[in-house]
Amino acid sequence: MCPAQVDPRIAINMDPTTPQAFDNAYFQNLQKGKGLFTSDQTLFGDGRSRPVVDQFAVNNAAFNQAFVAAITKLGRVGVKTGNQGEIRRDCTAVN
Repeated sequence: MCPAQVDPRIAINMDPTTPQAFDNAYFQNLQKGKGLFTSDQTLFGDGRSRPVVDQFAVNNAAFNQAFVAAITKLGRVGVKTGNQGEIRRDCTAVN
């Protein structure tokens, strides 16, 4: 969650319809032509990725399942162990 009162020139909600929820509204927004970035909206415009957008837009459980699988894989990339890394108490600052 982003800090409160962030300068809107620095950060904006990625999902303007349900910014405080982790849901599939992002994909529903793409279907309505309301993607935040051109690269996001291209996911819906490209025939190769549009079926995924459509599936996630109507099936929040499918989106959540795919997210868990993807973030689990990403979590294994470049993992530092021992004294090579640290678990931060606050992700915005080094302990």
